[in-house]
Amino acid sequence: MDTDDLYSGANLDSQLDHYSEATYPAYPPAQAAEDSDEQMETSSEASQDHEDSEEDDVGILTRAWMNERNAPEILAYEGAALENSMELVDYQRQKMQGAATFVGNILQMDVDRVRFLVRSYLRARLVKIEMHAKHYLAEPTYRERLSQAELEYARGFVELDVGHVRRSFLDQLPPHLRGLDEVGGEGLDM
Repeated sequence: MDTDDLYSGANLDSQLDHYSEATYPAYPPAQAAEDSDEQMETSSEASQDHEDSEEDDVGILTRAWMNERNAPEILAYEGAALENSMELVDYQRQKMQGAATFVGNILQMDVDRVRFLVRSYLRARLVKIEMHAKHYLAEPTYRERLSQAELEYARGFVELDVGHVRRSFLDQLPPHLRGLDEVGGEGLDM
């Protein structure tokens, strides 16, 4: 079928027949206008505060995600924005349950977008923690930037890494060469 045929007036009319007014309650025009105005006012008043905080939290998280991906060192943890974004996901999922198919699809796309943002933000932080876990745990400035869960993860990661290095080759070296905390000739920390 040609694309011109798809968008012709007759074909569009036949595709949209099941959306005719017969499937929706028939309101007199004046009452329909009043009802839609009332619904818009109540829904906009009720969700205005929620939407403002949604945009702010998602915007903060987006900015934190971009900064985290581009910064060479770990930045401050945006816990409040992250928690609020996860609450947004829960709220949107509740809204999706009673929504029509089209609206549900749009809400699902929004949920997927926020979930991607959260995952990517946390993944970028974990990559940095894994690369520099010992340094981040040794420096109080960096420890303050980590969440409690990230601190626990870094400690566990360092324990696993040290255990692996010891089992892999340090145990085969002479005892005076087995240390991981040596300082080199120029004062460099090994």
